[in-house]
Amino acid sequence: MKILGSKPVRWIISLVLIGLIISLADWHAVWRILSSVRPKWIAIAFGLVAADRIIISLRWMLLLWAADVRVRFLKLLRIQLAANFLGSFLPSSIGVDALRIAALRADRQSMSAAIAATMVDRISLAFATLVAGALMLLIFANTIVPPEVSEVVLITAIATAVAGSICLLKPVRVWVRLKIVPLAPPRFQKILHDIADASLAYRNQYGAMLKVMLLTIVLFAVRIWFVQTMALAVGVDLHFLQLAVVIPILWLIVMLPISVGGVGLQDASYVALLAFLGLPAPVALSISLMEHAITRLVCLPGILFVHDLTGTQRKTDLDGVAATS
Repeated sequence: MKILGSKPVRWIISLVLIGLIISLADWHAVWRILSSVRPKWIAIAFGLVAADRIIISLRWMLLLWAADVRVRFLKLLRIQLAANFLGSFLPSSIGVDALRIAALRADRQSMSAAIAATMVDRISLAFATLVAGALMLLIFANTIVPPEVSEVVLITAIATAVAGSICLLKPVRVWVRLKIVPLAPPRFQKILHDIADASLAYRNQYGAMLKVMLLTIVLFAVRIWFVQTMALAVGVDLHFLQLAVVIPILWLIVMLPISVGGVGLQDASYVALLAFLGLPAPVALSISLMEHAITRLVCLPGILFVHDLTGTQRKTDLDGVAATS
């Protein structure tokens, strides 16, 4: 995994996947499809991506507030947009989370609580995606997705649930604290203990976790509507439930930190998975390219808020106050 996560390998994987897609897709057909998109549906898609960013920021805010990290929603939204903008050049969502944590550190928030909230945010979203994919495959078993794909997703979901349950057992937690944490440099051991305590505290935050779960359901619906809207933009009417079976699998694949900004990996996944719904490669690739463009354009204003990630503007403001005193 360390080799797969290295920057040169991520670029190689992205380029190989792009080359594979070019060999499979008819680029003249892709151009014809993209040049005839329906503006109404593109406008709706922009709105859905904006709603996606708002919901993501609300989930994060609820988790931060539950850990007594009080940051205003608008600031978190600015941080999210800035992190997403810069994250376009980083592997998967891991770099985005690091940027979000760095922004909270620059804002002088509790590091252990900020890391715990962001970790719970990411892990809970990934696990919910896995569960959603497994449930949809169980409901529509073998009707859309081949049995071997269903088996992989279901086995992964079960294995993840079992592993997560084992990690929460008290004997395992005690063993990690006594045997694993001491292996870290002494200066990091306290913050690791604090992060673990802050993460485990969410077990008692029933109200906050229920709200996060409900927002996650809404988020998934918005993301599936987004794909459905882009399909309508190119003249294809896909049923919501059909997309609900295959799109969570795509989300899981794109989470893998093996390409740069999901480039190549997302496109190949769209071509492969939408083929189960009968879409030819040019149409699937057109939808993927539109997603790349729309999501990046929606997050483009994040370039104005990059200072929130470093605290540069805050420091400048403080220096200005000191100079006028």
